[in-house]
Amino acid sequence: MVKETKSANTNFKLLVIQAFCFATVTLSVVAFLNYFIDASQVITTRACRKMAQIALNGNIVAVPKNYNERAFQMEIVGQMKKIPETVVIGSSRGMYLGKEITGYNDIYNNCVSGATIEDYYALLGLYKQKFSILPKRVIGEISPWVLYENNPNLRWGENMTYLEACKQLFLEVNGRELIRKNLKKENPFLSITYFQYNMDAFYKKGLSAFAGYEARISTDVTEQADLPDGTIRYPASLENASSERLKKVKTTSKGVTYQNVNKMKQIGNNQRQEFENLIGYLQSKNIEIIFYLQPFSVTQCKYIYEQNANPVFNVVEDYVIEFGKTHNIKVVGNYNANKFHLSDESFIDFMHLDKKGTQKVWNESLWLASQY
Repeated sequence: MVKETKSANTNFKLLVIQAFCFATVTLSVVAFLNYFIDASQVITTRACRKMAQIALNGNIVAVPKNYNERAFQMEIVGQMKKIPETVVIGSSRGMYLGKEITGYNDIYNNCVSGATIEDYYALLGLYKQKFSILPKRVIGEISPWVLYENNPNLRWGENMTYLEACKQLFLEVNGRELIRKNLKKENPFLSITYFQYNMDAFYKKGLSAFAGYEARISTDVTEQADLPDGTIRYPASLENASSERLKKVKTTSKGVTYQNVNKMKQIGNNQRQEFENLIGYLQSKNIEIIFYLQPFSVTQCKYIYEQNANPVFNVVEDYVIEFGKTHNIKVVGNYNANKFHLSDESFIDFMHLDKKGTQKVWNESLWLASQY
């Protein structure tokens, strides 16, 4: 009986050891693949680092699909030799605002897709960390979902450096720490979810997934790229007006659902306060501020305004315009394309105006403002 007990204990210990070894090997494989594939650049920004070097040397840099824009901005600001006089922050709806459209020579566009109020803090926080000061002028693209309290976009929390820049400036501006209940940080090395994402990249790309995406100067004028001032150049199929592009613009049959904004009923109290505190902080530093509101497509506006599919858009727009008047801030643009006699031909999709359209909105808004 004693021998049987000892034998059972020995077998149990062996099972524990085997399980431990299996778990160790499994986690090691997960960590290895997450680090060396790192398809979203949340562990290392090596590819974005090379892209930033190309861009800051005055070149047009090719940008691949679905690259980590926030990691790229981290590297851009981190490698800058001097702070730009003007920066543009906001979402992809503001990515055309650069030297050519605004007329400001010393400008860099730091916009990232799906920007939130946290991105405003993070992007400016990167400059504060690097230079201990902020640019003299800030152009802020403001989309309705920036002020949505239940905005599901958490990309601003993926990269530690980016997140810390956000937290530090947030603390300085608001006098309290940034707390978001829906932000759950997990170790990217050991993340099973990220492992699955990386394995998907491996299945699609094979061994090339380990090399990351290629950082190179863009010599093909038809491919997507970033210009030296940070503004975007879309692929030719989107950059240039065409019947195919127009079809995509007109496919909408409902209100805007991006970032769940269709569920937004009012401006979030916290987002409003954090927005106003940031603007107040910038103005206390004598920084000039310009708000930019980009129109939605004409077809989309029919649902937004005529069918009242997104009633909160009027609320946000009125708030931004009134806030601008009260605080002596220029407001360029409007969510309603009809205000500028635009057509669907001027849009890339339901919420992105093309370059010519953006120039028209910018110029006409400033001209109208000069008449008062």
